[in-house]
Amino acid sequence: MIRQPIVTIVAHVDHGKTTLLDYIRHTTVAAKEAGAITQNIGTTQVPVETIKKLCGPLLEKFNIEIEIPGLLFIDTPGHASFVGMRERGGSIADIAVLLIDISEGIKPQTEESIEMLKRTKTPFVVAVNKIDKIHGWQSKDDCFLKNYPNQTEDVRALFEEMFYKIVGALANYGFDSERFDRIENFTKKLAIVPISAKTGEGVPELLTVLTGLSQQFLQSKLSVGEKCKGLVLEVKEVRGLGTAIDAVIHDGSATKNDYLVIGGKEPIVTKIKALLVPEPLRDIRVEHKFKPIDKVEAAMGVKIVAPGLDKVIAGSELMIVPTEEEARTVADDMKKELGVVKTEEEGIVLHASTIGGLEALNHIFSGYPIKTANIGDITKKDIIDAEANKDEFLRVVIGFDVSATDEAVHMAKDKKIEIIDSDIIYRLKERYEEFRKAKKKEIKEREIEGITRPAKFKILPGCIFRASNPAIVGCEILGGLVRAGAKVVKQDNDSITGEIKQIQSEGKNVDEAKTSDKVAISILGLTIGRHTKEGDVFFTDLTGEEYKTLKKYKDLLSDSEKATLEEIKNIKQAKDKFWGV
Repeated sequence: MIRQPIVTIVAHVDHGKTTLLDYIRHTTVAAKEAGAITQNIGTTQVPVETIKKLCGPLLEKFNIEIEIPGLLFIDTPGHASFVGMRERGGSIADIAVLLIDISEGIKPQTEESIEMLKRTKTPFVVAVNKIDKIHGWQSKDDCFLKNYPNQTEDVRALFEEMFYKIVGALANYGFDSERFDRIENFTKKLAIVPISAKTGEGVPELLTVLTGLSQQFLQSKLSVGEKCKGLVLEVKEVRGLGTAIDAVIHDGSATKNDYLVIGGKEPIVTKIKALLVPEPLRDIRVEHKFKPIDKVEAAMGVKIVAPGLDKVIAGSELMIVPTEEEARTVADDMKKELGVVKTEEEGIVLHASTIGGLEALNHIFSGYPIKTANIGDITKKDIIDAEANKDEFLRVVIGFDVSATDEAVHMAKDKKIEIIDSDIIYRLKERYEEFRKAKKKEIKEREIEGITRPAKFKILPGCIFRASNPAIVGCEILGGLVRAGAKVVKQDNDSITGEIKQIQSEGKNVDEAKTSDKVAISILGLTIGRHTKEGDVFFTDLTGEEYKTLKKYKDLLSDSEKATLEEIKNIKQAKDKFWGV
């Protein structure tokens, strides 16, 4: 016995996924979506009779005899904040449709979808959508192969230009692709089917290709096993029934009174009260009328009603077995195998709202050690875990599509632990890289924090305010950065030294003065008239070790400081050739 293939549709937002399924099932799900963006995962069963009705002539043309009982479509969100859901849909798909707007080409979530399909090793076909929007295009038939020859020469030329631009873009991801009817060997080329989800043109060809490829290459994968396995897609409150789950059963079969086991930190074991399915060609997400069934079998979408489902996490694996004893054994095995992320003693702390999201985070941050990986909101414990890291670059908590408790936020601020959270997964990696860059700069600045900075200044004429104890003089900063506490030395006589006690600008104390500033400086150890006079030039008195440290972190110095540092080096080495070496 072979089951129907599970087909997932993935794409960038607004590239037409739900509209495509709407055409197949003749409903208007897309129009009902909040903001016209799919917010949940839906399943739609397309029975074999529908495929035969839509694709009859094409099945004959390509000599395809249908053996599968139908196709089960999973409509996944395309918006960036729903990557976790796309991961769940992709992880159980037998074959996928990557939908690309022919005008827009590959966009950020298209790229994410490609990477996810490659990672999960899911075979796929490409549907190039919205051909009806090509200027001058005429759709007179559902069949693309019938319509295409009837287009004008200019329209065909424009289509070919846009089509092969996408072929070129796919080549950048390692795919050799071609229009489906121009392919001789489907094992060597990626099939592209031009369609219009709005008018339905090309949909018969797409269903034909999916059916043919599934039967030709997925026969062994479609064999139904003995154990009933599935995946939780959504957890919902249903009026009159309590908490129920929408799930995809992808292997085996089960009956109404069997025992349901759902994985998690603490696996849930419960007895099934009801199995509910929508009518064929209806989306499980939005359908309100369900019919009860006594038996569920792969592959199908089903709503499962049972006690104790309120703590189920979307994305969890499930198994259904006949007895409670078997269920307890399965639960114990699930508990032992739990841990979608390998953890280490030192590492970043990850949080996501779903298991699929956690898997996606694990992939995104696979180049870094991971200390803990949990589902749910960020808590004080996560901040404590992050603080325990010796490596400052790992003192961070990263959350995908989750919130942090007020206690966690306050503790993170006190402990100087970075919380990086976003509902767009690829931005988390970008923000973590920015955090590492800023942390690297912070560490460098800490290294030179107590070191005298290179500076050069001269005493201005007519600006001697006190001769000694301390000498107070008006100065112009000629280069570098002058700070209070720095030791200074006269340019042409290194036996004359002093220490800057205070810097004032416009009558107010300041911590530092930079190039071109004119300030009043009080200097201990100098006597104006005996040691120095108006117009004399001073440098900050750096040691060889200070020079080496400043040279090491010269990217933190201004151009003026770098130039002044080299000037100080030349003066020092003129008297001591080993200085600073």
